[in-house]
Amino acid sequence: MRVLVIEDSGDMRNLLRLTLEDAGHDVVTASHGQEGLGYLNGHKVDVVLTDLFMPEMDGIEVIATLRARFPGVRVVAMSGRQGVDYLSVARELGAARILRKPFSMDELLAAVAS
Repeated sequence: MRVLVIEDSGDMRNLLRLTLEDAGHDVVTASHGQEGLGYLNGHKVDVVLTDLFMPEMDGIEVIATLRARFPGVRVVAMSGRQGVDYLSVARELGAARILRKPFSMDELLAAVAS
């Protein structure tokens, strides 16, 4: 399965990439939403794993754009932001699964696989 990881934290992006690659996935990474969506203009992915709070374009905008332009791509949203439940908003916009940071790598793999 090809997974696009959109995450602004370099350390988290690398951890996600390594975990998913170790599980046998083909992984591409982007540091913000615009970069990730730009990749999708010429490439196919099965799943987009996106953080919700990033510079350039946040994950809510990414999800809305994915639903409009790439409706067949499954989305997994993740966030550690406290307060307003942005993960519920992500689900309402079409995220198939949500992950609240911190999450285990087993939770990550289950979310990407389902």
